[in-house]
Amino acid sequence: MPGEAAATAEALSAPCCSGSPPAPPRCPIPSRRHRRAFPTRRRRFSNARRLMVMMEAGGGAMSIPNVDIPPPRVLEEIGPPVDVEGGGSGEGNAPGKPLKINRDLLLYRCRVRRRRAETAAGSQRSEMLREAEEGYRRVISMDATDGRSYVGLGRLMVQQRRFEEARKVYEGGCTATQGCNAYVWTAWANLEAMVGSVPRARKLYDAAVVADRGHQAAWHGWGMLEKREGDYARARDCWIKGIRNAGRAPSPYLFNSLAVLAAGLGRQEEAREWFSKGTRTAKGAGSFALWQAWALMEAENGDKEAAQGLFGRALEVNPRSRYTYLAWALFEKDQGRLDKALELLEKGHRLNRRDPAILQAWGVLEAQMGNFDKAGRLFEKGTRADRNTQRVWQAWGVMEFRRGNVGRARELFQEGVWAGPNTKDVAYVFQAWGVLEMGAGNTVLARELFKCAVKADPKNETTWSTWVQLEERLGAYERANELRNMSMQRRVEVVVPRSFTTLEDKGSTSLQPLFEKISEWFQNFGTLSRDESEDEQDVGEEEN
Repeated sequence: MPGEAAATAEALSAPCCSGSPPAPPRCPIPSRRHRRAFPTRRRRFSNARRLMVMMEAGGGAMSIPNVDIPPPRVLEEIGPPVDVEGGGSGEGNAPGKPLKINRDLLLYRCRVRRRRAETAAGSQRSEMLREAEEGYRRVISMDATDGRSYVGLGRLMVQQRRFEEARKVYEGGCTATQGCNAYVWTAWANLEAMVGSVPRARKLYDAAVVADRGHQAAWHGWGMLEKREGDYARARDCWIKGIRNAGRAPSPYLFNSLAVLAAGLGRQEEAREWFSKGTRTAKGAGSFALWQAWALMEAENGDKEAAQGLFGRALEVNPRSRYTYLAWALFEKDQGRLDKALELLEKGHRLNRRDPAILQAWGVLEAQMGNFDKAGRLFEKGTRADRNTQRVWQAWGVMEFRRGNVGRARELFQEGVWAGPNTKDVAYVFQAWGVLEMGAGNTVLARELFKCAVKADPKNETTWSTWVQLEERLGAYERANELRNMSMQRRVEVVVPRSFTTLEDKGSTSLQPLFEKISEWFQNFGTLSRDESEDEQDVGEEEN
């Protein structure tokens, strides 16, 4: 065939001697003898069936090695195969590497096991975590430049509070990807921010945005870090830069953070403007979190009709949103419409059977209505759904304590402490347990429990005030004053200037003082240069 094509091209390019244009080449029609070489439709289907049978049997030259396909139910739960752990590999199949689909499927399976391990208990949880870790390490051995495996393995270790090992994994991922993967940098920065290494977290967030200027997760995480540190101006600038660099599809969480910041500072109109801007974007219109946050702000402002409409809009976007059902039910409960709150909680539970937060809120509402037996069944169901949710244990223990079952309440509080002794939420369990012992007259034990609570969460004002009440009841007024002073020292007082605004101001950013300093330096440098030239001129005149 190549020879025939060359001959045809040569004939077309040759000059015509007879003066008439040459006839166009005709496509050769295969004879009946040659038609067998062209497969018919039936033959194509039979060949496809034969190929599928060979691949399923695992034999022949067409079999694909190392493909571990999860069941269809798992695929429906976890969604389409795109960027499983957010590692952003973005590369095709390099020569000598396994197919990318093999890594994708294995990463999905690891991710599902890691998430299911959060609600599992005992040996089953350990087995799931072990299998997930082996899978992530296997992906690293397949392709060391795939950042998704480092992000997933690091999250797995953070889940087990293996922080030093997670740091080594992230560091190895940054080295393997040559510092060009913003997802690995961001995951490492989130770890440092969680453990309190603020300066190091800032450097890592900076490295992430250098690797990818439009990486919105890095801008959002950096802004949340600055907000926790009380630097609202820098937090605002981080989120606004994230929106600017996102192109046509900014993240709705950036708009949400700006709106929540404005609402927290009492600037309701600015918050509404950010919510409106966010919901006008393509992603924001489909974000139930943005609609829900807007509804909560309107509920706090007393606009009940607007809040209900926004809650309904959030459920239109995501009819199964457990967060929206819970927030809407609590809003209706505060308004005194208990029947509406129960209806929302029941519907949310039907759609999210294993959500402990809905069960806890439902149990608390039933206990307030006097249905203690039903509330106990709901609390027990919540602990079976997730034994690590400490607020369920705390609410159950408080109900039993108010009913007079002190022994049962102590058992439930102990279970809550065992569920996560090193977490921040354990402060609620210690505080409730301390109130129980304070009422029972065990002041020494109550002090120790309050001490454990403030160690778990030093910013919990309820624990500090309860401890102060205990000391005042015992007549230890000096100790009560010391506790008040310690509580004030741990508070973060943020003084916001009146001119501060969360809206985008192109001429004013948190870097403005730096620019002013540089401008002042150039002015001083110019003045110094002029003075030196004048001095040289004076010296020259004196010599002359």
